[in-house]
Amino acid sequence: MNRDLSDDSGSVMLLGIVLVAVCLLALAVVVDVSALFLQRRNLAAIADASALAGAQAIDLDEYYARGAGRATALDPTIVARVVRANVAAVVVADSLNGMRLVGVESDGESVSVHLSAPVSVPFFGRLLGERTEVIARARLDYRSASQPLLDHEGRDQWL
Repeated sequence: MNRDLSDDSGSVMLLGIVLVAVCLLALAVVVDVSALFLQRRNLAAIADASALAGAQAIDLDEYYARGAGRATALDPTIVARVVRANVAAVVVADSLNGMRLVGVESDGESVSVHLSAPVSVPFFGRLLGERTEVIARARLDYRSASQPLLDHEGRDQWL
């Protein structure tokens, strides 16, 4: 009944089981992170499109007659209405159930859109909680053609 402790029979099977478990865990993590990433990317695209739609809510006749200026500044109430309509159209057309417009802001020169949507995480959803949400923000700055486009240090980008 004395076993030789140097006998390692069965250890390959144990290593194989551990390796399979680690691979399955890694696969579950990759699938869950991919689901979160794809949901956030879709939400960011919707936020970008909504901010663009809001920024296009200007007086086009004035814009084509005189160019971008004070007369074509963004009206916050019109911007909010256009953004809400765009988000509502996406909710109807897309499968993002539960997506909501958290906020839309406009100061006459920019449009900011903040969206959130629940996401179901396939493997670790219960560990993360029943309500996992992704958020996306988009901002579009509206400027007249006479204003230079400056970088983060205040230099003209076209020089």
